[in-house]
Amino acid sequence: MKKVLSSALVLVLCLGLIFMTGCGGGNIKMPYSEYDLTEYVTLPDYDSYTTSEPDVTITDEDIDEAIQEVLDANPTQKEVTEGTVEEGDTIRYSYKGTLADGSTTDGMNADDQQMTLGEANMIDGFQEGLYGATIGKPVTLDLAFPDPYSLNEDLSGKAVTFVVTVTAKIVDIPAELTDDFVKEHSDEKTVADYRKYIASQLEEEERENQLFEIKDKIWTQIAAETEITEAIAEEVDAKVEMFNTRYEQQAEQQGLQWEEFLDQYFKYDTQEYDEQIRLYAESMVKLEMTVYAAAKKEGVKVSKKEYQEQLDSIMANYGYTDAETFENAAGMSLEQFAEEQYSLKLNMFLEEVLDSIYERLIKNEK
Repeated sequence: MKKVLSSALVLVLCLGLIFMTGCGGGNIKMPYSEYDLTEYVTLPDYDSYTTSEPDVTITDEDIDEAIQEVLDANPTQKEVTEGTVEEGDTIRYSYKGTLADGSTTDGMNADDQQMTLGEANMIDGFQEGLYGATIGKPVTLDLAFPDPYSLNEDLSGKAVTFVVTVTAKIVDIPAELTDDFVKEHSDEKTVADYRKYIASQLEEEERENQLFEIKDKIWTQIAAETEITEAIAEEVDAKVEMFNTRYEQQAEQQGLQWEEFLDQYFKYDTQEYDEQIRLYAESMVKLEMTVYAAAKKEGVKVSKKEYQEQLDSIMANYGYTDAETFENAAGMSLEQFAEEQYSLKLNMFLEEVLDSIYERLIKNEK
């Protein structure tokens, strides 16, 4: 998904919005289209604004840093059979365990095991006893099984002696930038071509980042200079009801009384909550009114195809390939999820608005 303009949607992303709107023709229906927003919203003369185009410069150092990140992410591994091991090392090891009476049992002996010291799930003292161990030299560990010991209750609390031998340490060997590496990790053939490819990727990314900041600045100015007589009352009421329903469900799911939930999550009593949630709903409605008034003025549209592509992208990001499976997992429809979590329609209309305004301002600059 494309980036969302921070100044416009900072409140939206806090709680999310759900727009239950229908679609007509080849485009989705613009929210608030049933209202004459010109009665409420006075937009500034943003055609008088000044702006600029991205100015992108990529240095050899930038390219080197980007390539190094790729190299660091693709090391080869080698087993070292000399030296010592420390916390954080990945090791191969074997162990034999005996109880105080000299007996042993399943699970107390194993060969050719692998673990990262300090991260494995072992009884207390097992990993710590190997810190500083010499590869190939047996280490004797006098330990005790925890009490209780869920893996084998018969061993709970019993003393045990393990003889552990670290057989190897697995180390990462940094990758080197060669033609072979390039062929394996990209569609390029040579190091020189790969550097050109990385440069083009960095340029594109930097251009997008600068465009994002430029358009965000335009929107910040528009939002600050827009005059709104009042937030549409029925929309405010609908949002208050939506927020209340959502939080009441959360309170119920967590087994909390309403007053307990408000105190725990917002540090509000019921009166403070009612006041703040209405203020928040009003600010959200004013934000939406500004976006959709500008969208109406610019004559922008969002096609059903574009909207569906964004829905599919969100679904894919969560590892799903069909909407029904996603809905079963999320407990809501894909569209509802996209609007609640990403305010998708608002974002898409806002993006179209700013593209339209920016392109016109650039032409005016020239």
